[in-house]
Amino acid sequence: VDFLDTKIKSRLDLEGRTQIPFIGDVPTSEDSSTIMQAESRTSSAEALRIIRTNLEFMVSKVPEGIAKTIFLTSTFPKEGKTFVSVNLAATFALSGKKVLLVGMDIRNPRLDEYVSLPDRGFTNYLSSKDLNLADLIIKQKGYEDFHVLPAGVIPPNPAELLMSRKVDLFFETIKKQYDYIIVDTAPVSLVTDTLLIAKHADTFIYVARANFLEKRMLDIPNGLYK
Repeated sequence: VDFLDTKIKSRLDLEGRTQIPFIGDVPTSEDSSTIMQAESRTSSAEALRIIRTNLEFMVSKVPEGIAKTIFLTSTFPKEGKTFVSVNLAATFALSGKKVLLVGMDIRNPRLDEYVSLPDRGFTNYLSSKDLNLADLIIKQKGYEDFHVLPAGVIPPNPAELLMSRKVDLFFETIKKQYDYIIVDTAPVSLVTDTLLIAKHADTFIYVARANFLEKRMLDIPNGLYK
């Protein structure tokens, strides 16, 4: 049965198949819609704290005064990318950092499943001339410095929007205002959106879900890593 099972199960299935550094595994959460709080002691919360520590090594070269920018992606939808994005941002916020979580999976935004957000957001900012960025960023209740920029209205031309000069200006602006920027981006196997904005990231977290992702699909992250 194991021989015929082609899905990844654990870290052992990744070793030898990829050169990408492994920063942690997050167990299934008992209640996936609640975000991490200061008093959280679940196995998922502890796993995210380990990932936070490992990430500090990954982004240690970023100069002082500029936000450490971390993008999250996966091969397919439903691999837990948004869950990890939201909870990782909360974990950094709880450690006393000023954090901005950005929804950039603009074709299929899922951040509102975890935090209550307005309809307007990043896409509205890109497509309009007179919207102020500060008006679109929402401060999360219960945290000292946890802010969220929703994805906004789903546009008919996502790729063209992400190629606009305004995206560069957006990152230039926010990188001076926060300690950490966590960006939830689109899955890489389906659309090019994430690759269009990849240059703005200091590091990428690639989420692979156990019992879901086929081992042969690891060729995609391996190719991108090379």
